[in-house]
Amino acid sequence: MKALKEGAVADAEQIEGSSLNTNAALKQQVDDIDNLFSEEISAFSTLWNTPFCHGNTEDKHDANGNVNDNANGNVNLSADYGDAQASNRLKFTSLSSRFPHAPANAVSMWIADMDTAPSKHIARAISVFVSSHYGYQSVDICEVVAARYAKQGADIAANSVVSTASVMAAVDTALKVSTTKGDKVMVLSPTYGPLRERITAQGLKVVDVSVDDISIKETDLDRNITALLDAGSTAFVLCHPNNPTGTVLSEPLQHEIARFCETHNITLILDEVHSEFGFVDTETTANNSAANTRSNTKNTAHHGNNTCAIKPFAIDSQLAQDTIIRINSAGKAYNLSAIPAASYAIIANDELRDKFAREIDSCHLEASPVAKVALIAAYEKADDWLACVLKAIAFNRQYAKALINVLSPTTPYTLGEAGYFLWLNLNQRFVNDTFIEVCKRGVIGVDGASFNAPGYLRLNLACHPSTIKTALLRLFS
Repeated sequence: MKALKEGAVADAEQIEGSSLNTNAALKQQVDDIDNLFSEEISAFSTLWNTPFCHGNTEDKHDANGNVNDNANGNVNLSADYGDAQASNRLKFTSLSSRFPHAPANAVSMWIADMDTAPSKHIARAISVFVSSHYGYQSVDICEVVAARYAKQGADIAANSVVSTASVMAAVDTALKVSTTKGDKVMVLSPTYGPLRERITAQGLKVVDVSVDDISIKETDLDRNITALLDAGSTAFVLCHPNNPTGTVLSEPLQHEIARFCETHNITLILDEVHSEFGFVDTETTANNSAANTRSNTKNTAHHGNNTCAIKPFAIDSQLAQDTIIRINSAGKAYNLSAIPAASYAIIANDELRDKFAREIDSCHLEASPVAKVALIAAYEKADDWLACVLKAIAFNRQYAKALINVLSPTTPYTLGEAGYFLWLNLNQRFVNDTFIEVCKRGVIGVDGASFNAPGYLRLNLACHPSTIKTALLRLFS
């Protein structure tokens, strides 16, 4: 066990400058955590690549010379991807100009992509397509998307799917076809900054609905949640699961919101791009963090041990579907930001869908054929890859929680039931210029101010465990 532990956590000490002034007792507690999790750290470390640490680069092939992603029961996700490829990613480039207060050895945990190579099934599908097709192409994703949703217990019509170039293009278009300049638009807050930006860019007024206030606690099931909503709004942009908190609203609350929107003719614009990253057995909050949510285990479709896909928002509320534009993509779940993979909107209402589709077509915002090929390959061939990644992220969440509870047990934080983000409330620890102070300590996350939550920090946990350990030691030592 000792040898295994030493090999498993050695990567943490490869990161230059990671040594900090940690007292002996605290250091022993951290070492105890590494001992406890040594087997998991060793097993999952081979998935992750960063410029500082990388996994096993040995490729595995079957007897016929084909790449076998499951050779010997282990998915080798980092084959052929080394330091040079990782360091070319936006996540690691131009950090000195983007984050001038950060030292050269800062760990980069800001942008929402994962430090692992995508499934080779997707790469092969793209390669075959681009080497054998030319000119304008017609590639249909509607049936594949419908089949994907069927796996999650959701019955959607294939003809309700409209492909889009990106999630943000779809959100922008949804706002265009459902609002008029000057209208009010509700937003579940805190939320992904660009969602707010698209609302204000169209001359619309943001109405914040606090995720802290609206989330149902077990003792508040009779609370009138709709009193927190604005009946005078024209649309409600709702990122679900929430980015950055990972909040999954309870099924009764989802239906209540959907019925409210239907009653008041409010278009419900749902960004469900993080819905594949569900962790139903993870505690939703810690240390009195505010985003309290009920368990949503009945509203999930399982990929593997302790992981799931979050069922589409209010999908069982049939009467409300005509007011919903749900938006999703294979890009986040399958780490395809470099392509990117096709995004799409699902719109049951014929009139609203036709209006949306015409706007997408007139602005040339349909997904490219290559993006559609990537989506089809991801949804049809890469679920084993996804299941492995989800298990690794589930461990990283558990590991991060254990470290925080030792290093700074009074710091409020949220992991939520979904996503790969750690949402830290650092208002008490760094009273002034929180984000600058965090950067100076060599940790690059996303400033909570961009989510309308100053003093908070979002860290991306889809990375090597040693990166998580280094970041938390730097923040709390």
